[in-house]
Formats: sequence, C-alpha cells, structure tokens
Amino acid sequence: MKLTSKQIEFGFNYYFKEEHDQIKSVVEVSEYNGAEKLIINCTQLGDSLTPQYKTTKEKKRVVTEWCAFLTQNQTAFTELHFGTRMPQELFDAVCKQKLLKRLEIKWGGYKDLSAIENLKNIELLHIGSGAGVESIKPLAKLEKLIGLSVENFQKIASYTDLSNLSALESLSIEGDAFGPQYIKIDHLDFLSAMPQLKFFRLLTERLQSKDYSPILSLKKLQHLSMSANKEVLKRYDQLLELPELKWGTIKTRPELYRK
Repeated sequence: MKLTSKQIEFGFNYYFKEEHDQIKSVVEVSEYNGAEKLIINCTQLGDSLTPQYKTTKEKKRVVTEWCAFLTQNQTAFTELHFGTRMPQELFDAVCKQKLLKRLEIKWGGYKDLSAIENLKNIELLHIGSGAGVESIKPLAKLEKLIGLSVENFQKIASYTDLSNLSALESLSIEGDAFGPQYIKIDHLDFLSAMPQLKFFRLLTERLQSKDYSPILSLKKLQHLSMSANKEVLKRYDQLLELPELKWGTIKTRPELYRK
C-alpha cells in the first residue's frame, strides 16, 4: 500500500464525510452486522444522543461486551474508528484484531501501548490525545505502518524510536490545539533517518533544541505543516525550497510565516 495523493494533501486521517458516511456507526455489539469496517462509539454514554444509558452499570456493560467480542473474534475487522474516550481495557481488546489495517482513536485514557505490537498488519494509525502514554517503543515494532498520527503525548519527549519505521510515508506529531496544550520534544534529529517521508506535520509543540534543520533533509516531502514560531520563521525560505513540496501550511499559507 502507498498513500494516495488525497491522503498526502490532507492527511490520511482527515475527515472526508463521504468516506465516513459509508461506514456504519454503532454503540452496542448487538448493532454489528458483520461489516469489516466499523465506527464504534461505546463510551461517554448518557448524553443527549444516548439518554437511554442512565446508570454506570449499563455503560460498563456496553464496554465489557465490546471487549469480549473483540477478544473472541480476532479476525472480524480490517478498519476501526473510535470517536469517544477509549479506556485501557478497550484499547488492549482492539489490539487483538489480527487483520486490522487501519485504526483511528479520537482520544483515551490509555497509558500502555504495548498491546499494539500485536497489530502486525496495521498500515494507518491515529492515536488521539494520549496525555498518559508512557512509551512509544511499541509503535516502532509496526513494520507495515505507512501513516502515523499521534496527539498530545505529554510524557514523551523523544521520538527517536520512530526512525525504525522504514515504510512510514506520513508522520504527524501534535499537541492539543484546542487547549492549547503544548508538547515538549527534545529534538528532531530522528528525521534524518526517515528520508522516505512524504507528509510531515508538527504542531502545538515546544522544540527544546530549537533546531528545525533536520526537516531540510526530507527531500521527498510533498506536505509540510508547521507552527509559525520564531525559529520556523527563520527557516521558512529554506523549507519552502524542498523540491517536492506542494501542500501543507508551509506551501499554501505563506501569510503565516511572512511576519
């Protein structure tokens, strides 16, 4: 698999309504109809959209049933999306899906990503707002990974382990733009070992080294989106000269960097 031009232009996890509308969205296991692609929103129940779930016991039952189903039916899915908070036990159960090629998680209370090593066929992975994540070493074991997006990993300062992902074409590392909550990153030296990248997004971060020059080694980049901070502004003209660049804020939003 290779990323499509559309995925490189917008990001593989961009919300394309027409694509999402083709995937069934469910709350309960009983709603599942055998499809290999599914949107599961089984937590944060009891709101205006799901008022029927009134007690903690009812809400817990729904999650418990999904954990059991995912554990007992390990070849059911190739693509899963989770739009509500994912607890650790649900994360671990999802990671038993042996045929999963795409997984997108909006946010969650997961700290331990080690179970993800079981996803031997995963190609596209988005792990949203994971402030509690303690290590990204398990991600480095995903040899078929082509697209990776991580958000708000507050406890991670080094992303060097990701340089092992030789098939990776798209990498997005972000804090939480809505807070905003910035993440601290030690350095970007690991990028020099990832010349195959075509998409790179780095937002809502505080780069401790203040050195963005490793990005200049990414000669295959077609999309580059970055924060408009003082150090990036100094490098803007150099970044703009990357030979394949045609998308992302560096190319399409020059007014952000011409201050």
